[in-house]
Amino acid sequence: MEFSVLGLLALTGSVAAFNGQVSTWLEAGGEGPGILHIYLTDYDTGSTYEGRDYTGGLGCLPENSFVETSPGGYNWSASVWQTSDGCFNIDFQGAFGAGHEYCCGGLPCDLSG
Repeated sequence: MEFSVLGLLALTGSVAAFNGQVSTWLEAGGEGPGILHIYLTDYDTGSTYEGRDYTGGLGCLPENSFVETSPGGYNWSASVWQTSDGCFNIDFQGAFGAGHEYCCGGLPCDLSG
């Protein structure tokens, strides 16, 4: 049986990506650092998700849980961090079939792989 190169590529599929926007909001804490709310909007489905960082910043979070705030109930985990050049990074750890995505230049911004 022979397979064409295009047929093989069709079988293996392409790398998926999250097509959406990320934004944040800092809820000031009394004596603590506050809570950083991380919001994601999926442009393809309209679904919205929220994660929270209880350290008040985006140093390096080994894992952050996100919950769907729109109907659907899809919950997932991701690593989230901000680099010294101000770029926001997220490793979806397989959620949405996506890997590492980022955006630079301030929030809100559109994620790209």
